[in-house]
Amino acid sequence: MEFAWASRTDVGRVRSRNEDALLCDGGLGFFMVADGMGGHQGGEEASRIACQSVASCIQRHRALLERAAREPLPVHWREVADLLGEAFREANEAIVQAADQDVALQGMGSTGVALLLVGDRAFIGHVGDSRAYLVRDRMATLLTEDHSLLFELLHQGRLARSQVARFPMKNVVTQALGIRGTIQPEVMDLPCLPGDRFLLSSDGFHGTVEDERVPRLCDGPLDAVAERLVSFANASGGADNITTVILEIRRIDGDPIAIRERLRRVRETPLFGALTLGEMFRLLSRADHFLARPGEVLVREGDRLDGILVVLSGEVEVLHGEQVWVRLGTGGTFGEVCLVEDRPAEVSVAASAPTEVALISRRWFETEAGQHPAMALRIMRQVARGLAQRLRAAQQDLVRLGNLVDVDGLPTRFGEVLPEQFDFETEVTPVAGLPTVQMEEKG
Repeated sequence: MEFAWASRTDVGRVRSRNEDALLCDGGLGFFMVADGMGGHQGGEEASRIACQSVASCIQRHRALLERAAREPLPVHWREVADLLGEAFREANEAIVQAADQDVALQGMGSTGVALLLVGDRAFIGHVGDSRAYLVRDRMATLLTEDHSLLFELLHQGRLARSQVARFPMKNVVTQALGIRGTIQPEVMDLPCLPGDRFLLSSDGFHGTVEDERVPRLCDGPLDAVAERLVSFANASGGADNITTVILEIRRIDGDPIAIRERLRRVRETPLFGALTLGEMFRLLSRADHFLARPGEVLVREGDRLDGILVVLSGEVEVLHGEQVWVRLGTGGTFGEVCLVEDRPAEVSVAASAPTEVALISRRWFETEAGQHPAMALRIMRQVARGLAQRLRAAQQDLVRLGNLVDVDGLPTRFGEVLPEQFDFETEVTPVAGLPTVQMEEKG
C-alpha cells in the first residue's frame, strides 16, 4: 500500500492554550488526533500521553502487524483490532497514573481517534468525540460515533436530528481517556481503495461544519486541504483548538475492481439496505469472520442457528439432505429468522467455493438493540421485508404448481389428493425455504 498525508493543529481564536495533540508515523502506518481536557496544563499533557502511549503499544507489537500484512486473513485482522483496543486501554491507565503522580494534573483526560493501516485495510479506534471520516467517490462517511450525550439520545430515539442544532449539551462526552476503571474503545476495520481519503479531527473542526461539506473541503492537494480545514474552522469562530489529519490512499496491493464489486454487492444486501455505509462497516467489524474451503459445512441440519450468515465472497449452497435448494453468492444472507425464532436449522449450509462469511450473532444483536434501538429497528424491518418477499415467492410458486397440474376433471385446490391413475411428470424450481416438489408416474 502507498499513502500520503498532511496535518495541522491550531489554537483557534478563543483559547489561550492548545490542548490538542497529533501523531503521524508513516513508517508504522499510524495516525492519531487527541483532544485534551482538564484546564491549565492538564489537557495538554493528557492528549500528549494519549498519542504517545497508543503509538508505543502498537510499536511493541509490530511483528503482529507485519504478519497481518503478509497473511491478510480474518483471524489476523481480529488480532490487529484487539491490539488497537488494548493500546487505548493502556493509554487510559497511563493518563490515570500521571494524574496520580502530580496533583496539578488530577482530573485531566483526553478524547482520541486513531487510524492504523495494515496491508490493504484501515483500522479505526476511538474514545470520546474525536472523529474519523472516509471520503470515497466524493461522498463523506462518518466512521466513528461520538461517545457523547448527544449521540446517546439520538440512538435511543429521544432526540430528533432536527433538534441537534439547538441541543445545549453537544460537548458532553460519556467516555474519555483518563477515567478510573475500564473503558470501552470502539474499533472497526474496512478495506481501502485507491483514492480514499481519511480525515481525523478534533471537535474544534467537525463542531463547525456539516458532514455534507466535508468532501468539498477535502478536495485538492493534501497540504492545501489541511490548511483549508483549519481556516474554515477559524472562519466559523475558532471557538476551540483545531486539529486535523488528512490521509490519501494512493495504491493498494489487492485488486481494487474486485474489492469494489464485493463491497457493492454486500451493500445491496437487504439486511444492510437501511444502514449508512459507516453503520455497515461497524456492524461487519463486530461480526465473527470465517474462511471456508469448498465442501466445508457452515451450518448442519438440526443445529441451533447462532446468528445471520453474510457471504462476503465466494458461494454457499443451502441443502436439504443431498439436494441443493439454493445457492447464495457474495452479499447473500442466511438465518435471519433466528432473530425472531430459536429453533434448529431445517437445512444445511456448505461452501461450494473458497468463501468468506461473517456471522452476526443473535447475542450481539440483542445487546446492540439495547444500545442503539433505532438502528436495530431498521435492521428488523429489513429482515421482515426479506421474509415477506420469500413468503410471497413461495405462494406464487404454489399457484404456478396448481396451474401446472390443472387437468380436466382433476381438483387442483391446494391440499386435495391427486388420483393415482393420472400420470404426471414435472419439476418445480427450488425456492429457498421450501422443499422441492416432484410428481412422477405412478403404477
